[in-house]
Amino acid sequence: MKKSTIANIRKIGIIGIGPRGGYAFEKFIVALTNKTNLSQIHFLLFEETGNFGNGSVYNTNQIESNWVNITERILLLEKRIAIDLPEIQIPSFPSYHEWTGKDFEKISKNYIDTYPPRAEIGTYLQERFQSFITPLLENKVVTLYSEQVTEVIVEAHHKISIKTNIKTYKEIDEILLTIGHQPTELSEQISKWKEFAANQENIHLFTSPYPIENFLKPQNLLSDSVVGIRGFGLAMIDITRAIATTHGNFIIKDADTKACEYIADADFNGKLIPFSLDGLPPVPKPLNALIDEQFTPTAKQRSAFEANIGNSKTQKEATSPQFLMQAFAPIAATIYVALEKHFCQRENSAEAIEKIILKWLEDPKYTHKTIVPTEQSVEKTMQYFIDMATGNKAISLDYCIGQVWRHCQPSIYEQLSFNKCSEEVFADIIALDESTKRYSYGPPVESIQQLLALVKANVLNLEMLTKPEIELTEKGWCFHADGKSETANIMINSVLDSPEIKSVNSPVIKKMLANNLIEAVHDDLGIITDENGYVVSKNKDTKTPIALLGRLAKGTIIGVDAILECYGSRPVKWAKEAVNRHINYLSTEK
Repeated sequence: MKKSTIANIRKIGIIGIGPRGGYAFEKFIVALTNKTNLSQIHFLLFEETGNFGNGSVYNTNQIESNWVNITERILLLEKRIAIDLPEIQIPSFPSYHEWTGKDFEKISKNYIDTYPPRAEIGTYLQERFQSFITPLLENKVVTLYSEQVTEVIVEAHHKISIKTNIKTYKEIDEILLTIGHQPTELSEQISKWKEFAANQENIHLFTSPYPIENFLKPQNLLSDSVVGIRGFGLAMIDITRAIATTHGNFIIKDADTKACEYIADADFNGKLIPFSLDGLPPVPKPLNALIDEQFTPTAKQRSAFEANIGNSKTQKEATSPQFLMQAFAPIAATIYVALEKHFCQRENSAEAIEKIILKWLEDPKYTHKTIVPTEQSVEKTMQYFIDMATGNKAISLDYCIGQVWRHCQPSIYEQLSFNKCSEEVFADIIALDESTKRYSYGPPVESIQQLLALVKANVLNLEMLTKPEIELTEKGWCFHADGKSETANIMINSVLDSPEIKSVNSPVIKKMLANNLIEAVHDDLGIITDENGYVVSKNKDTKTPIALLGRLAKGTIIGVDAILECYGSRPVKWAKEAVNRHINYLSTEK
């Protein structure tokens, strides 16, 4: 490809080339088609892990016990069409469904949903990126850097310098940050534990659940290790399954429900002790499409819901998330009343159910005969939800609410990102969505069956589950609850950091905050961006050429972590605006 006669080729940096960064880059090149050639632009792509296209979450070398938390049935990662640019041809690449070779449209609704290993999704993402980037590398349009970005500096005339752990790259015209999960400052409890563990020879603390391989090393995890796990969510399940499959096997006993038995190796007598603030277990998703579809709102319901919550006047006047709950409750109530089997005798009308739904959304501790009681044993609760998820038990109202909310989340995320609500109301909306995630982001049925199998095998001890007293002793972490005690010599923190900018500890973000290049939406949330993903600086007179997509924008947008969001509308909006900026730049240079 011939080099441009323009003296200064425009340079764009993208920091973080996981699924979101890779897709955003794809959409930029697509949006550039027929507008200009690539001789006038150069891309600098930074991915600290070296996993270009798949990042750390979808590392292809991770253990197979790390499963995705979205069924393949709805994993709609779109096909990339062939891109024909002057002197560069980028081949098409199949959708994820095409790539698997499975025809999901023809699969029976009774077919049990599959949740592949994250490494398998990583292989798809990696292959897709490699097929895309190869022609661009050959034509010297892009350069890849497996380096950690430590600082972003806006120089004179709005040029940007990117400083990494190796060198500094200057004269960059704009950047996109898609850096995903960032380390945060340790909590007071974890900091205290870290100091405690540092002075002990035979105990180990892991402040993060990933990479799981770190604590599976023989020098850390022995056949008689007792492992405390802080948290009782999805990361806890990954940890538990990894340890269990390292020292034994799960044997499926019922193919229809995924009920299983755990057989430990002969020399294994270790124990796992999870604990959390409320002791409530994750709730499994429906087993298959047939069971799941009974919780799906109609097109008419969804359209009305979106119109209600997307109304800018309603958003501006809102003093709480009530407008969202009131738009949602009639849908969930109608669906619940229409169910063939109910957890208990249902109320006489959908209106009565609506009132219960509103009370439960306002206070998840609200009790009612239609709601699974929280005071019963956690094993009984898990079995209740398994039976509902597999179609073998009448549906409770809370289970129904959680599944309907899951189906409504795409609408919520689309209509309430960049809304007219006050910062406080939007923070409460995000908190409401978070409060439903025990249900809406629940694991596969098989994961909960595995937990029950481990309980029956006396490997998983749930007696310390709800906010135990923890004493630090020379033997490790001693748990006390209900007159019983257990001591763990390994502690793993499975509670993932939230995207509170004030707590983020990565150098690049801390320095951008210090230099007023970015601003937090709210004390407990992320960075302010406009609708195209460009950050809003504290200095209102400065148009900073920096964009950000992903979880660190939580607070401007809602719904940031799921892989479907990585392939959603926000990278497309950024790409279109970034291309417009590039074309405008070129026109002023002529």
